[in-house]
Amino acid sequence: MFGRLKQKVKEKTGRAKATSLPVDVDESMIYFKNLLPRLKDLHKHMTDLNDVYKWQKKANFLAPLENYARLGDKVNVQPFIEAVNARMSAEGDSAKGIQNECEKYKAYYSNDCRLHQEQINYLSKTRLDMDSAADKFANAETDANKMKLDTCTKEFETACTRMRELAAGIKDIEANHSAWQDSLMKEMKVAFRK
Repeated sequence: MFGRLKQKVKEKTGRAKATSLPVDVDESMIYFKNLLPRLKDLHKHMTDLNDVYKWQKKANFLAPLENYARLGDKVNVQPFIEAVNARMSAEGDSAKGIQNECEKYKAYYSNDCRLHQEQINYLSKTRLDMDSAADKFANAETDANKMKLDTCTKEFETACTRMRELAAGIKDIEANHSAWQDSLMKEMKVAFRK
């Protein structure tokens, strides 16, 4: 732990150079770092949409029709009341669909994004360990330092491979999110139509 801390301090003060990540690993790391805030923002806005629906549901659209029906027997408002009830039930069903889409995003960023962040942290940790071991080996070329450097280098390569595996799934992630947004838009068209 202190080796990583010392290595960070050395890098910040310019006394040590950080190992640069491979380009593909660096790009995937940037993508996954930006994915979590983006998904949280989308989830927040979807939850706001659900709040709009809840407000709309609280507004009693039947009261004016029922009051109008009490004024006179000559006007039959029952078809209007049935139409309002049908629309409110359709909006209720679509709001449940919107809520389901919100839950998909929340489950994704709670579970999968957490795993992505853990992988990014592991990659950073192994890079710092490798740099620290390389620095120790440069200062004292002993067999123990050489073994430590080899072990840390293997761990770093393993972490890079895991990051590449995550990067291979980026297209699937984007396709899933696109499908979720399409179904959300479909539900919103039903819920908030004029």
